[in-house]
Amino acid sequence: MAKKVSVVLSKKEVGRCKKLCRTNYRGMIKLKHLLGLYAFLPSDEWTFQQPQGNELLHGIKEGRRDAVLWWNATKKQIECNRMGAVVWYVYCIRNGIAL
Repeated sequence: MAKKVSVVLSKKEVGRCKKLCRTNYRGMIKLKHLLGLYAFLPSDEWTFQQPQGNELLHGIKEGRRDAVLWWNATKKQIECNRMGAVVWYVYCIRNGIAL
């Protein structure tokens, strides 16, 4: 029979884990690069789905999670999910945009 192990994390460790496990990324994508990102996605085999609500972009690629970008009106910034952040990094690397 397996032995049960109890782990006690400090508040600092819990905060660090929450930061690493975040799901929304805010302020990474600037408005001036949004049109370039729109042009880049079809060349990388992404297709667009009709945005809903406050979404700016909803991209779908077979076998991947959806890349979603939306506008946060209170912070006045673009937010994205994890796949949106990955697509943004790929776009930046291929176009030589400093992160």
